[in-house]
Amino acid sequence: MIRKSLFIAPLAVACLLASQAVYASPVNVLTPVNAMFARSKTIKFELHNASASPMDLKAGDTMMTLKAGETISVNLAPGTRIVTNSANSNHPAGTLVLEVSAAFNGSTITLR
Repeated sequence: MIRKSLFIAPLAVACLLASQAVYASPVNVLTPVNAMFARSKTIKFELHNASASPMDLKAGDTMMTLKAGETISVNLAPGTRIVTNSANSNHPAGTLVLEVSAAFNGSTITLR
């Protein structure tokens, strides 16, 4: 009888703990590999200066100059702001020209 109760008590405790462990979340959750090595998407579009004067622009940390009538190809991350760096006949310095979005991908933006 004593042997029987010594065997049943640990067995009951083991069964109670095992039932909770079945529903527990794993300790070492694996992160998806593509989330660790994914590149941020860039939007590729063209800027065309249709005004008669050159434009000095700042896209994020990058400075660029658009001569009159010139078209340049640009690769920028979505949300990047393009502002004028110096004043010209149409835009004062610091004016927001555009904010890059996915809708600009493959298009030509004309600046006047």
